[in-house]
Amino acid sequence: MEAIRELQRQLQDAQKVSNVKKISERNCIDLVQKLIATDQVKLFHTTTGKEYLTPEQLDIEIREVLDTAGGRLNVTELPNELGVGIEHCEVRVEQMRKRDSSLCKIHSELLSQQYLQAVAQEIEENLEEAGSVAVSDLASRWNLPAEYIRNSVFVLVGSSGVVKQNTIHTGAHAARVEARTLGALRGCTQPVNLSQLALRHSLDADMVAAAAQKLVKEDAVQGKIQGTTFTPKAYTEAQAGRVDSFFDANSYLTVATAKSANVELKDWVKSRKAAGYSLGSTFLAAHLVDPVIAAISEAVSSDSWVDVLPLLPPALAATDSRDLLQQLANQKKLPNNSVLVDRVVVSAAFLKAAAHSLEAETKAAAERAVATNAKLGVS
Repeated sequence: MEAIRELQRQLQDAQKVSNVKKISERNCIDLVQKLIATDQVKLFHTTTGKEYLTPEQLDIEIREVLDTAGGRLNVTELPNELGVGIEHCEVRVEQMRKRDSSLCKIHSELLSQQYLQAVAQEIEENLEEAGSVAVSDLASRWNLPAEYIRNSVFVLVGSSGVVKQNTIHTGAHAARVEARTLGALRGCTQPVNLSQLALRHSLDADMVAAAAQKLVKEDAVQGKIQGTTFTPKAYTEAQAGRVDSFFDANSYLTVATAKSANVELKDWVKSRKAAGYSLGSTFLAAHLVDPVIAAISEAVSSDSWVDVLPLLPPALAATDSRDLLQQLANQKKLPNNSVLVDRVVVSAAFLKAAAHSLEAETKAAAERAVATNAKLGVS
């Protein structure tokens, strides 16, 4: 700056002398170009080529244009406003951002703290009216990235704003949502999808889900949440009563029957502490198995066999009968000389006798074949 001032003083002194000794405009330009080329001064020439700006003056003028625009300005507009090449403007904007952290550049736009404060103020006013504002709506309205709004604008909103992933709302609004969610859940008599519940009551789905989790945890509503579905305790108890009644009447319970009542068979067996056998698709009461064991014992003692599937309730699958026989064998509840063949129990003596019979028949068949071949002259 001192060098520039000295240059200006010399030029003024030179202009005061007679016309013969005055420096021409061409000479002035050449002199300035020489100073720029030798890095003695840093200047930017305007697009007209008749004026020069120092970096500091260009920064001042960029700031003035930004303030006039309300704190948001596209950098590409600076050449028309200042008459300076875009390459110089972009360099100075980056330098300004490094010195002033309140300035932010998004894509090709320069934003000031003044602008962000104005956006935050308007968001506060919207919150006072609506209680809640979606980030996506703000991003669309202000043409700013949603992540930038969350990280840089919401921090300027007053303490009344509560920021969640997709919304910003007031504490009073959150309390209203929780109260409405409480009333809705207490009125449920069957499972309900929380997203559909929020849609039905024109509430934010994320806020309803958060309120439901809080209410269940605090035992303000009785039930459980699995994924996005809330199941009232009264409904679970009613369905469990149906399952209990079915089991008490039939002494077995299939997985399909339990699921139709929204009950997990394994959980029901554990809570009921019922005595019996957990098979592939069924739980079978112990007293239904006693006749099966008796029939097996009788068949084995009489050197015979028995198919256990007809002895079980019709709803049971063939795989269940196999599972049952395997469990009985593991518990050593079958006679020692029992042999399991799929769903059939066979006496070992029966198998031995069958083998002897087949052996005799095979031997006789072989002898007949040999005799036949001899008559035909086949060796």
